[in-house]
Amino acid sequence: MSDDYYDEAGAEAQKRVAMTGDMRAQRQALLDRLALTRGANVLDVGAGNGIMAQEMLDIVGPEGRVDGIDSAEAMVAMARVLCPGGRFRTGSAASLPFEAAAFDAVTTAQVLCFVDDRPAALAEMHRVLRPGGRLVILDSDWDSLVWATNRPDLLARILAVVTGVYASAHVPRHLSAELRAAGFEIVDRAVHPLTAWTLEDDSYAGQLATIAADMMASSDAFSTADHADWTADQAELVAAGRFMFSLNRYIFTARRPG
Repeated sequence: MSDDYYDEAGAEAQKRVAMTGDMRAQRQALLDRLALTRGANVLDVGAGNGIMAQEMLDIVGPEGRVDGIDSAEAMVAMARVLCPGGRFRTGSAASLPFEAAAFDAVTTAQVLCFVDDRPAALAEMHRVLRPGGRLVILDSDWDSLVWATNRPDLLARILAVVTGVYASAHVPRHLSAELRAAGFEIVDRAVHPLTAWTLEDDSYAGQLATIAADMMASSDAFSTADHADWTADQAELVAAGRFMFSLNRYIFTARRPG
């Protein structure tokens, strides 16, 4: 993923997604597995807009510390505003600018899909975790997607663009072996589905549909007719009560032995 993938407009779009009920529930699922305590030092790899970092900071308190790293300058700038008590910098997941055993916990959500060298990134997370420290990872496998449409050909073209920015759209199927190879002990694996039966703004599906429509309107890869067909298709399905969206995200909890 290029360092400037999220420009200022992209950062704002991600903030809107982060405020949906689906994403609030996702963050809570991660927090439950992190099991943070007051005074803990935490690293958020791919901290994005900083909303998750602020929620972690509320738990660890002033005695603790939350660091965040992201490859996109626009996201780091937003994180510094939304989580003023956190410490954010630009950088790469495959080369973390922290000392060994610096953190009690590390988390990363929807980030490894962008990373070209996942083994290097996992080795770095292992290095910066203290012995006994906890790692919580969330990522999607896009083959799990069910998105109702009468235009599967058009949906396939949309998804090719949406997932084309990823180094891999199928991280979870490889992650168990990669975690073990990096020296982690797997504690738990769980499915976290994002499901919607209508298109509401306060849902991941609704926000993704908006992003997809905006992308089509501004891309030479789609015609005005494509955009109109897609918008009409989704509206018709919703009106008929036949809309469905479901995408599986997978949460891996691991620890550094010791």
